[in-house]
Amino acid sequence: MKKSRFHGYLPVEERELDWGLYVTVAGFNCVRPSETFPPSGHPLAYQFNPTIGRLLPEYQLIFISKGQGTFSSEEIGTVTLSEGTAFLLFPGVWHSYHPDPHTGWEDYWIGFNGSYVYELCRHHVLSAESPIYHPPQRERLMECFENILESIRKEPTRNSLLYSASALEILALTLDQRPEMKEEQIGKEKIVDEAVQMIWGWSYRFLSVTDIVRRLGVPRRSLERYFREIRGTTILEEIIHCRLNRACRLLEHTRIPIGQIAMMAGFSSTQQMRRNFRDNYDKTPEQFRKNVESLE
Repeated sequence: MKKSRFHGYLPVEERELDWGLYVTVAGFNCVRPSETFPPSGHPLAYQFNPTIGRLLPEYQLIFISKGQGTFSSEEIGTVTLSEGTAFLLFPGVWHSYHPDPHTGWEDYWIGFNGSYVYELCRHHVLSAESPIYHPPQRERLMECFENILESIRKEPTRNSLLYSASALEILALTLDQRPEMKEEQIGKEKIVDEAVQMIWGWSYRFLSVTDIVRRLGVPRRSLERYFREIRGTTILEEIIHCRLNRACRLLEHTRIPIGQIAMMAGFSSTQQMRRNFRDNYDKTPEQFRKNVESLE
């Protein structure tokens, strides 16, 4: 049975710092209407007055599973939070948040840090200017939170790489902004996924669009339409993209001769690979390899 309130602050030793992403804390709150917020019992560095706000030394992700409230930060001002909303707190960025006193809220939260998260920020995957998310897979997200909380309940003084993996899954589910699909769209996605798996798994052999259509048992016109709707490409373009991707990696990381690479990548001939390289990269495979070597 879920408790109305639980949190666990984890020890972080030198080895955890090398993981790239390590968990510092996780918890669950059930704040009833008009109940005092935030609840007591947290270390001084994590306590705050919603009127004053605070700064944190780490990242924290909060997911509102029930109720509503408000969130404020120096980057975006004040916004309303509805049920199913998640928001990310950034180290050194002023913020404040609290539930609506009329509804209260239930929230899951996890704190983490590490070089991997820094890289996500550096590449603008995470940004303090866009800290609000609406995860579509809410049940799965809550299950992930419940799993890590149950583990912490059992071993409250032990950090683990499994917690890091759970935090990464929680982050991925939060960042996944694909809308929920209708059953018809799910069916199209499944067919296209099967075709893509076939292309990336078998395109090193002779593989034509006709082969894929025959194996899937879907009319060619329908499959082409699904590809354009879901991936924005044709089936043939996907096959060529796969073979070019494989050829580029072989050119970049090996000294295998060009002719042999053409065969390994699935092209029918060296001439066909050269033609596709010129059409897509405006250079020959030899020029591509030379450019890579000049950058090393």
